[in-house]
Amino acid sequence: MTTTTTAPRTNTLSLVGFIAAFVIPIAGLVLGVLALRQLRTPGNIESGAGLARWAMIIGALGTVAQATFFIVWLSLFFSAINGQSFGS
Repeated sequence: MTTTTTAPRTNTLSLVGFIAAFVIPIAGLVLGVLALRQLRTPGNIESGAGLARWAMIIGALGTVAQATFFIVWLSLFFSAINGQSFGS
């Protein structure tokens, strides 16, 4: 008799979080945290902890980059509205 072993299922939330981290970084960060909490529950046999960790890392870096871009854009926008020159 031959027994076949199947690979553990990948956690859906970690996969969605990883993909979302590239599109909406804050969503990827939140979904990565939730997925990691699901994966750490006792008795869970799913895989995907690496995807969840990378979703958190990419989500955090992307969120910081977006916030920095938004702050710089706002400061340039309000400088342009007030008529300030940028080069002198």
